[in-house]
Amino acid sequence: MSPSENIYFLLIAIIVFVVILFIWWIVRKRKKLAVVLTSLLIIGFAGYYAYYPTLKSNTHTERYNTVIEYLVENYPDRKFQVLPKEYEAGYRVGEFRVNDIKTPSFGVSLSVDEEGSVMQTSNWSNQEYPKQKELWRELEFIYGENYTLDKEIAEITKQDEWIDGELTAFALTIDDTPAIALFEYSKGGYSLLELQEAANEGYVYIEEEGFVFIYIDDHHEEEIVTISLENGEEFVLNVNQSKGKLIVRD
Repeated sequence: MSPSENIYFLLIAIIVFVVILFIWWIVRKRKKLAVVLTSLLIIGFAGYYAYYPTLKSNTHTERYNTVIEYLVENYPDRKFQVLPKEYEAGYRVGEFRVNDIKTPSFGVSLSVDEEGSVMQTSNWSNQEYPKQKELWRELEFIYGENYTLDKEIAEITKQDEWIDGELTAFALTIDDTPAIALFEYSKGGYSLLELQEAANEGYVYIEEEGFVFIYIDDHHEEEIVTISLENGEEFVLNVNQSKGKLIVRD
């Protein structure tokens, strides 16, 4: 049992002991009755303690069925994996890890209370430490609002990449919108430095770490793109020669 459950039964044992003392004080002149009542309390406590694991298992199974009904009712066109189906140590009764089968590496935790209400308590990701070239896939989980089952998953496609030591840049399309994601990566950790998406121009750029990163969408129709930098300088790029790939200038 968990520490909290041990404390729970310890408190019950203390209450039972206090009740037994009270019984012996009230019916001290009728020892047989006191013995009978004491025995009933001890047997009841021992029986509850022995039955408790079965109670947890049965309750968990009932709440598993509640979660399945909830998912079928609210997301009839989707398929989910729900774990654990049977109670397992390390989980709370009525708590489940749920993920859409299309996104097995991340999902949510759903909890069912005593009234049968289902609520999301957190989200999770079990992705292994990514390779540097695969950092862009982290955006599937962190892009936009915090992940929930109702969140629309953006369609993210890598178009090009650039790696220089710990600095990693990706040219992407996010729901057909040009974007650049800039990461810092090492064996000790990684982080998203910046993510920029094109507004209406069909191209996007980032100035960072002494570099300028530019990505022009394949469908951009203008012949020339002019990038105005923070220091007042300008980059002029021929679209036909530059579009569809990540341009890096230092």
